[in-house]
Amino acid sequence: MSLGDWVNASQATFEIELGLLNLEYTLDCGQAFRWRRDTDGWWTGVVRGHIVRLRREGATINGQVYPPVAETDAFLSSYLRLDVDLRQLCQRFAEVDPWISAAVSAFAGLRVLNQEPQETLLSYVCSAANSVPRISRSVEEMSRRYGEFVGCLEDTDYYAFPTPDRLAAAPMEVLANECGLGWRAAILKRVAAEVVGRPEGWPEQLRRLPYREARAMLMELRGIGAKIADCVCLFALGKDEAVPVDTHIWAVAREIFRCKIATRTLSPATYETVASMFVERYGGLAGWAQEYLYLQRRAAQGRVAWADEDTQLPSPFGRGPG
Repeated sequence: MSLGDWVNASQATFEIELGLLNLEYTLDCGQAFRWRRDTDGWWTGVVRGHIVRLRREGATINGQVYPPVAETDAFLSSYLRLDVDLRQLCQRFAEVDPWISAAVSAFAGLRVLNQEPQETLLSYVCSAANSVPRISRSVEEMSRRYGEFVGCLEDTDYYAFPTPDRLAAAPMEVLANECGLGWRAAILKRVAAEVVGRPEGWPEQLRRLPYREARAMLMELRGIGAKIADCVCLFALGKDEAVPVDTHIWAVAREIFRCKIATRTLSPATYETVASMFVERYGGLAGWAQEYLYLQRRAAQGRVAWADEDTQLPSPFGRGPG
């Protein structure tokens, strides 16, 4: 089936200024892996089994969803977390310290997304010791091979993210070689198999649990540590206090907290210390602060496609190795 010019899609528009929703920062900051921008400025991705595209025109965001949904504005608003008062959040952060103040100023409009928990969990299994572009390629190839066909747009086929049972049954050599996962393929298959054994609707049901309980249940899966569990909590379960600590945030934390972090090794104990420091300083939305600081550092290192010498804004973090 060809979608042609999207005439069969449901549509919605939002009046929201750039500083309160920047599609580039939000969709290309490393928290999601399935978004692509075309030469006409449309961002296209697959969200919860639907092809979605978004484009800003002045103060207006145009959105289209296929297969159509009954309440397109609610569908997109939920995914983009438009419930969060970003202006108030940034004003509050700007008063805390120079690091987060610089980050929210440079990347105003970055929002934490509300992604599908199962897809987020399995996608982040692919992220261990990996780069965002490679993760994106692996996720797309897995979806093409094992995901349900959603539709075709302008000669491009779109597929939903594979179900856990399809990934658990996928040949190891295909995941490792054709999908580019290497040694991560074994972990993905193991985690997918464990998810299959959980009750129907898991881990979506973890939304109803407090953050610490949801995190602990995710970490019961073999191969899921604190960082991946926190990514799922923040990006898919609405646990805004979750702070995923990777090498970027570890470096940022050592700059911000300095002498309060004695060790140079990111051990499990230090991970918890850093996460607690973020919550103590930035409050219940510490995960959002983490995402701004994470993007700030990646941009300073030239690790996002749009971060060149002409577009980068001043940062308290130096340019590190590429």
